[in-house]
Amino acid sequence: MINFGELEIKVNTKYSFVGIQKEGSKLIFHIPKGFSEDDINTFDAKCDLFFRLYRVLNVFKQICIDKGHFQTGVVTKADDRDGVVEDDTGSEITSDNDSKNIFYSKIDALGSILDAYDELKILALVSKLGKSERIDYSKLHRYLNKAVFLNNNAIYIDVMNLPRKEIHFDTTDIVAMYCYILTEIKEQLKQEVNPEINSLAERFKEKYLGYEYSLFNEKYYLQVINELKDALELIDHYTPIKDSDYWDFHEAIYKFLFGELETSIQGKVWGFSNFHTIWESMCLSYLVKTVDPAFILYLDKQFISDKILNEWNNCNKIIDISGIFRVNGTDIFPDAVIVTNLMKQNKILISYQLAEGGHWDKVKNQNIYYYTQFSYKAYASYHETSIKIAYLQQPGGYHTFNELKKIFPTNNSYITITSLPNKFYSYWETDYWKIPNELIHKEIQMMCNLNHIFVVAINNRFLDFKDFYKKYLEPYEIFTTSLLRDSGGKENIEKLFQKFIQFIWRQFNIIDIKYYDYDYFSSHKNIEKIKKDSIRKQFVYEYVLQKHLEKNNHPLKELNIKSEFWLPAYSSTQETFTPLPKYMDDYIKLIGVNILTVIDSYLETEEK
Repeated sequence: MINFGELEIKVNTKYSFVGIQKEGSKLIFHIPKGFSEDDINTFDAKCDLFFRLYRVLNVFKQICIDKGHFQTGVVTKADDRDGVVEDDTGSEITSDNDSKNIFYSKIDALGSILDAYDELKILALVSKLGKSERIDYSKLHRYLNKAVFLNNNAIYIDVMNLPRKEIHFDTTDIVAMYCYILTEIKEQLKQEVNPEINSLAERFKEKYLGYEYSLFNEKYYLQVINELKDALELIDHYTPIKDSDYWDFHEAIYKFLFGELETSIQGKVWGFSNFHTIWESMCLSYLVKTVDPAFILYLDKQFISDKILNEWNNCNKIIDISGIFRVNGTDIFPDAVIVTNLMKQNKILISYQLAEGGHWDKVKNQNIYYYTQFSYKAYASYHETSIKIAYLQQPGGYHTFNELKKIFPTNNSYITITSLPNKFYSYWETDYWKIPNELIHKEIQMMCNLNHIFVVAINNRFLDFKDFYKKYLEPYEIFTTSLLRDSGGKENIEKLFQKFIQFIWRQFNIIDIKYYDYDYFSSHKNIEKIKKDSIRKQFVYEYVLQKHLEKNNHPLKELNIKSEFWLPAYSSTQETFTPLPKYMDDYIKLIGVNILTVIDSYLETEEK
């Protein structure tokens, strides 16, 4: 097994291999770019990152297998002892369309333990035939020769040999030892363990090690490994009968304890030859999980799990740009294209105190009155706002306030609201261009939380208010008569909506995932290569998108189109996204992406 204390840490700046490599007599742990060698310099930090990456590679491997990108090939050889098959060289997984993508798995210490796991076999091996005080009367005739005949012609049978679960640690210590190592590994992999398996592990730990010892602890690592080796030798010496099940567990444990990486061949031992592909998979998976799928207009789906993609695939996008990235018969495509706006995907819990207004709206030529007005003092230094709130099927003569009282707490004449249920719509006019900068986000957040009809329109993928008005508002008298009574008519509200569109939408972002650090882009010697490999493509992406918007006279055709390069970065105090120093006069933004954040998000998709 790996001694993390002796593992040398290195950030490979020239190549994108991440994993363990043997160089001479040393084992080098090549960690991803974004980390520094000072970040991962302790036993615990190395151990933690190794198991995180072990899980990441397994997730990526499964994605590629599910999508048919990779084929597995395992090289094995048969051992001459008891017909046990050993796998000394491990396996490689190569991409069908890119032979540079190679998954190295020549480290069998973990694989041998995990592959040998068979819960039914383990529990069966510790279920032995033992004496039982329970009497099975259907089998009395089999025990007459052992019975005591009494004077009253009755017979007395002391015990019967019946099947029952009874753990004999003299004969099943090999199983318990395996369970101990398995539980230690699964704890590092954040996987659950069957309580019965855990019980076997605890009993082995009590008998051979002691409760305070842990396999993946810097203080006890060498001591535990040595004691496990002694225990395996002792168990092997005193176990009288060694069947195929015994050898299965013995071989798994032996590989874990004695399969030293130092004896392996030179070169890559475990890892992935082109971590850029995994970095791209992690970043795009994080993007899909954290951004409203309607605003992700384009996505390179090649290495993203289908489970994550389901919602995005089935979502109507704000703009359909599928198929536009094809120039002269050649497909050229960015990693992602998103359109950004000021609306937050997740509603922030803010309390709004609304007072019942006395104004009413009468239906023309009918004796029907609607009460939908509220007053709200918006922000301490801002203005008093009149808000109207209505809901579907609201009856005349019944103030919306009374319906909201059933849902939200009231205090005197105020009702406190955090966010309105979907059936409620609100409307008020705002001159967005006059709102102080420090209050813009509060105003937009309030529109989101109170279901302002402009926000509802955008959330339902409408950028043309005429269609939204016809489908969602016009059929309901409460909306046309009361909610929008003071909006200045249909044409005026359409103009106000277009102003809101221009205000809320920020820009198109064309995202390219780069597996480089900032120093690579800031170095003058790399300028020509960067222009050739990256910059020119961004010009083409932007040009193609702009022409598509103009050709279709899209409402968002005036938005700016910006390019971003996402680079791996890490700091324990860093946010997920951190703007890096200006590059090309900020024409292309360099964004540092916290690699540990996207790793942990990626691991949420792993199969337990």
